[in-house]
Amino acid sequence: MTAITNKFVPFMKNTFTGVKNWRPDWNWSELHKVMSAFGIRLIILSCISPLLTILPALAFKLAHDTYSIIGYILAILMLIPWLIVPTLFIQHITSHSRFGKIASYVYAGVLLMTFILWITIINF
Repeated sequence: MTAITNKFVPFMKNTFTGVKNWRPDWNWSELHKVMSAFGIRLIILSCISPLLTILPALAFKLAHDTYSIIGYILAILMLIPWLIVPTLFIQHITSHSRFGKIASYVYAGVLLMTFILWITIINF
């Protein structure tokens, strides 16, 4: 066991030294401005967004049951604000940095996946 440990510890030290030095470039002054202006409302919005994607999912499911193209369009129009607002908020507090864009796109992907999960879970 010590032979394996002696081989992997130097490898891990060389591999993970860059992780300690990596820090996201947060613009704390912008975050302070946004939080003082909008505060808890934006936090609640970004935390509740995955739960509230059930509303467009319900519209999509109803449109699927009735074969209504207008229902599909309505569901997509209802989904757009739940995707755009939290994504733009994350980009704003990170000053449109590379890290902020990646984080916001990952969050938009999570929201899209919750929308798809709601569609598959909902049964009438």
